[in-house]
Parts: sequence; structure tokens; C-alpha cells
Amino acid sequence: MGNDTRRILIATVLSVAVVFAWQKFFAPPPPPPVAAPAEGSKPATPEAPLQAKAPPAQPAAPAPAPAPPPGAPEETVALESTEFTATLSSWGGGLQHLVLKGDKFRREQDGRTVQIDLVRIAPGQPYPLSLVASPELGGAADPGSDPAARGPMRITGRDARSVTFEGRIGALEVKKTIRLTGRPYELAVDLAVSGAARSGAVSILYPGEEPPDAKSGGLLSGPSLDHIHPVCRAGDKTERFNVDGSDAGASVPGAVDWVGLDQQHYFVSAILPPQPLGSCSLSRGPVKGSSLTTYAIPLEAGGRTISLIVYGGPKNLDTLRSYGRGFDTAIDYGAVANVFAFFARILLYVLRWLETLAHNWGISIILLTLIVKVAMYPLTAKQMRSMQEMKKLQPEIEKLKAKFGEDRERLNAETMKLYQQHKVNPLGGCLPMLIQLPIWFALYAALQTSVELYREPFLWLKDLTQHDPFYILPAATGIASFVTQKISPQPADSSQAKMMLYFMPALFTVMMVGVPGGLTLYIFVNSVLSIAQQQYMMRRSAAVTAPAKA
Repeated sequence: MGNDTRRILIATVLSVAVVFAWQKFFAPPPPPPVAAPAEGSKPATPEAPLQAKAPPAQPAAPAPAPAPPPGAPEETVALESTEFTATLSSWGGGLQHLVLKGDKFRREQDGRTVQIDLVRIAPGQPYPLSLVASPELGGAADPGSDPAARGPMRITGRDARSVTFEGRIGALEVKKTIRLTGRPYELAVDLAVSGAARSGAVSILYPGEEPPDAKSGGLLSGPSLDHIHPVCRAGDKTERFNVDGSDAGASVPGAVDWVGLDQQHYFVSAILPPQPLGSCSLSRGPVKGSSLTTYAIPLEAGGRTISLIVYGGPKNLDTLRSYGRGFDTAIDYGAVANVFAFFARILLYVLRWLETLAHNWGISIILLTLIVKVAMYPLTAKQMRSMQEMKKLQPEIEKLKAKFGEDRERLNAETMKLYQQHKVNPLGGCLPMLIQLPIWFALYAALQTSVELYREPFLWLKDLTQHDPFYILPAATGIASFVTQKISPQPADSSQAKMMLYFMPALFTVMMVGVPGGLTLYIFVNSVLSIAQQQYMMRRSAAVTAPAKA
């Protein structure tokens, strides 16, 4: 490998390392959250837009009629489907728990393994799917603090697949039936609202909370499973709200396609109207890490009847796409990985096909590595020939250095002329590695967003989407990188050769420590295959040149 090629290789790897290091060690911390409003002060409105503009003034409205406190004892009803258990509460007729079933949908929490519950709210917050009226219809100006959202409702009907609540919010009479639809991870909400003396809105609330110490993660590691983001799809645009940011609230212009919570990176809870309808606002909750998603459905004088779909489950790409209306954009590949989202989806489809053959996601990643290696063989062979030609030209390049000394411009011109005379491309050796980088990022994106790979084990790895807990793969990758450097043709500059021999393996080892195990597995297998391929091609080249010398 020539000096120019090695410089490009070093610059490329160092650039990636700088991005990694910046994300992990030097990225500025999120601004501190705005304190909750003091007692008696005007609460922040969740309708603050994404742009730095003041929210529109609310029209004058009569003072809201406060809902009665939840003095009645809480009653709960559990609806069991094949995929989850939904527990509904008579306090607000909301969703108290949504527990996913199956060994796959489990997580470690406080030192024990528990089923994933997609409902997590801060103390005092209403339950998801609770209702409030707009100020014009007797509701509070701040939906999150409206006591009607936790007011007692009567259970007027129930069976194994549905429950019906009736009650009052503001000036409105409400009848709400929540039922299983038979589709995976799906509920239906049949809502009948009456008593509206004038036009206004009824809002469905979907609060959430993440622990205050939830780690944001970075390019070296994925975000914590505790993270949530209020999200809304409206006007062909999907917006997520950063709970840890400085903004008090945001809104998305246009009719709502779907709205809800992006949860724990691999799951989503969303409300889907029968057609684009209403408006959404995303805001922070009363305590750090809490949030509130508000979906406002317009009402004419009199009332309205509407049926909504609620999806609460994994972000399976095919399932989300079956709903249309851009529901698959609930999968967030992140700021960097979004560039490779297209390739991530292709890789996921390939991995899914390989998994049907191998019945193991770790073996599927190994097979993917083999496929990529075979596809890139022509480029790798060209790289090897380029390295050999560059090595042959090293004596000539040293003569040019001695002849032109400090005249860097003339030296570069003469060096390029030498390359052209011998038909050598100094960048040819780097091309296979540069092609691998998008694959690395795409696989990283797939591991961080594809629930298909979540909690999938391989050998000692309990979860391919998490880092190697024993650091075996990072160490093995560093050793493989050392061997690769050791057997590669060395440049004339011994100091550069020493740096490549020791610095690069150490850098790779450090980089792989926090990377998902599935990506580290891919890079390690790729390194081992590269060593075997390089040995094969060097022996083949030696066998061809030996008779010629004879």
C-alpha cells in the first residue's frame, strides 16, 4: 500500500474517529429543561410551534367547569390479545398499561427481566387516551393540567374484547368504547361526543415519561431503551419533539395522519384517524423527562362520532407500511444514519431473507458479510494489484523526493506523472474500504431501528443490538486489524509503518467497544475474510511471477 493510499486511509479512519469522539465526549449537553410553572401561574401552552413564533392567542372563553376529583375508586378492565394485555382505567377511561407479550419483548430493568410496558407516565399525568375539552367547551387552557382527564367515568359495558366508558369533560358528554380489532397490536376507540353548544374540539392525550438519567447515546452507541419522543405526522411531514430540549412545545401544521409516541427506539404507540383530520401539539410534561402528545379533533355544535385506530407495538417495517399515510416514518434512523436509511432497509430485507435460511440473525450477518465480500472481489483484486505496483514504485518515489527536496508542488506533479506512466491509481487501494463505510453505517442504522434484530442472541451475545458485554469481539477485531497491517506490504517510511501497525488496531478496538454486537461481528468476520483473501492472492501472485523469473 503506497504512502498516498495510506494517508487517505488514515485520514478517512481518523475522520470517522473524530465524529465518534465528538459525539461521545465533546457534544454539548442538552439545555436544562424549563421549570414547571409555579402554582397559580399560567401554564405553558403545548401549542407553541416549531418556529420561534408566539402561539396564537386563545379566544375568550368561559371559565372551565372543573371535573370532579377522582374520589370514586378506580376500576380496571383488562383486554387480552395474542400480542398484548391492555389494562383500561375508569379514571379518565385511559390506558393504564399496554404490556407486550412474548420473550422477545422483554428488557432488563432494575436488575430483573420484565415484559415491556408501553405506558409510562409521570406522577399526576393522565393516562394515555384520556380526553379533555377545548376552552370554548369548558376545558382548561392547558390540556395536561385539566382535571377532567383523570376524572371518574362510569363503566357501562364490558366483555372479553371491549369496554365502554361514559362521563363528562367540560360541557361535553362522552361515550368511549375501546375494543380489540383482531389485528396485531391494534385497538379501536369508538368516540361519541355530545352537548357541544358551539364549535370547538375534543383532545385525546398521550403522555409519556423517560427516567431523568436516561442516556442519550451517540454514534458509538445507540440511545437508551428508556427514551421517548412525542411524534406527529401531518401535512406529509413527520416531526419529533425533543423532550430534553429547550422548547416548551411544538406543533405540526396540516391535517393529522397519525400522532403518538416514539418509544424505546423499537416501538411506537400511535393514534390513526380514519382519514387525515384535526391538529396535533407536542409538549413537555410537568417534570423532567415527561411529555404530552395532544391530538385535537374538531367539533361542530352538537357533537361528533368517530372511530380511531390505536397501534401500540414494534416498529415492524411491513406492518407500519400496511397502514399507509407515512406510518413507516415512525422508524427514526437518526441524524447521521438517515443518510443511509435507504441502504439500511435494503440490508434489512437481505438479512430477513438470510434469516429464513439460517434461522439465526447472527449467522445471517455472517452470510451477509460473505455475500458482500464475494461481490467486492473484483475491487479487492484491483486493490491488491495496486498495492503491489505502488510497492514497486517506492524506489522511484524516493529518488523523486531526494531530487526535488522541499519543492512539494513539483514533487507531487512528478509523482503523479510517474503514476500515469505506470498506469497506477494511487486511490485504488482505498476504494473497497470507502465502499464498506456506507455498509457499516447502514448496518448500524438497521441494528438501532429494526425490531426484528432486537434481543436476538448469537453465541455469548444476548442481544445483537447491544454492545458485546465481554468485549470479546472488539478485542478480536483489534487483533484481526493488527494481523492485516502486519501482512500488508509495508511503506518505505518506517515511522508510518509503525503507526499503521499499532495505532490502527488500537483505534479499531476502542471504536468497537460501544458499537452494537451485530456490527462488530460483521467487521470482525470481514477482517478475517480479508486476511484469508489477501493471503490467497499474494500466494497466487507469487506463483505467477516465479516461473517468469525462472
